[in-house]
Amino acid sequence: MKIITIAVAGLLAGTLLTASPAHAEVTAHPLPVRVYPLQPNLGSDLRSEVQDLLQQISDLDDSWDNITPEARQQRLAQLQQQVTIVDKETRGLPAEQQPQVQAMLGMAVIKLANILRRAQPPDSPCYLPSCLPGL
Repeated sequence: MKIITIAVAGLLAGTLLTASPAHAEVTAHPLPVRVYPLQPNLGSDLRSEVQDLLQQISDLDDSWDNITPEARQQRLAQLQQQVTIVDKETRGLPAEQQPQVQAMLGMAVIKLANILRRAQPPDSPCYLPSCLPGL
């Protein structure tokens, strides 16, 4: 009878332990969290920058006869600098966005080259490949 009493007491104690909440200390490790900073969509920003550049080149072309030669040279230098800056920025674009922005930039360069050709006096040294002999 003692054995049955001890066995029943053991089973009862085991049941009580499994039914009650555990009180063991468990240190919770923080979940690994990856933070991805938001990166601006440079493609649309550069597209708008190139569109603005195209507009400025068109404005210069339209107002060519109404501005002084000094103002022309200043605006040409500014536009050449902007084209160079935007060209460098397009190299950092994702591959899927580069072709469209580079095509627009190519149009800007062609328009700017046409204006530069018009700005070059006939007796000045040649700076553009298109005015070299044999081309």
